[in-house]
Amino acid sequence: MAKSSKKGVSSTSSASSSGCASGTAVATAPRPTVTAAPSAGAVKPSYEQIAQRAAEIWKKKGCLPGQDEQNWLEAERQLKAEVTRK
Repeated sequence: MAKSSKKGVSSTSSASSSGCASGTAVATAPRPTVTAAPSAGAVKPSYEQIAQRAAEIWKKKGCLPGQDEQNWLEAERQLKAEVTRK
């Protein structure tokens, strides 16, 4: 059986300085795979931008566990909305 490895984003950034328990994953969403070229003019936030925003959302919510996907999707939505407003 083949072994698979999962890569996550390190949670050592500033979680401890925000008062949240250390060792809690900040952003664990996998890196997206690109299958088709984006349409002309479409600007997507980078993985790092989304991860940083998701971490901010997580901290604002009190570092609640089990909401990584919701935080990630909210971060992505916010960043996309900011790009379209510009």
